[in-house]
Amino acid sequence: MAHPLTAGQATRAKLMQAASLIVARDGMEAATTAAIAGEAGVAEGTLYRHFESKDDLLIAAYRQMKQEVFLDAGTGLDTSMAPPERLKRTWRAIYLAYRANKDAFAFGQRFSESALAEREGGEAGRAVGRMVSDLRKAGIASGDFKNLPPDLLGSLFMAPITYLLKAEMKGRKWTDAELDAAADSVLAGWLR
Repeated sequence: MAHPLTAGQATRAKLMQAASLIVARDGMEAATTAAIAGEAGVAEGTLYRHFESKDDLLIAAYRQMKQEVFLDAGTGLDTSMAPPERLKRTWRAIYLAYRANKDAFAFGQRFSESALAEREGGEAGRAVGRMVSDLRKAGIASGDFKNLPPDLLGSLFMAPITYLLKAEMKGRKWTDAELDAAADSVLAGWLR
């Protein structure tokens, strides 16, 4: 059972959500402290009671988004299933999580192209990397996957998601058969 948020936690969450929405909609430069506070419905000074700076707020929002999309998408997947099937289901779960929240995708894209991505230090990426690495290790151990560097496999995993979502944001609709084919392509890049 989830515990209710304290008032401070709720305000912090509203600030992160507001910052994410502004960046997704209007870009990094539009995410001023005044705009974020206005979107969150709080006084501008409130931001500084919860974050040391606007940059710290944006970094926290990015890490939270990665947590929700990547790690939560993997929650509930049976880790005892064969690595190839687990890879396809994980890929699809992440794709569908981003599809359901295209603002999270747009925010992540804009954040990763900003100077803040370097300052973030890769913490969010390391969490995702652990997930990819665990799947990679299981697939190598079972003899299913190539022994390629995790960052290469991660790129083979994410590139189709990025392509498909960018096309969707321009109005393209993908069928289930096309999504299955994309998942099969990702798997083909990993298979021995």
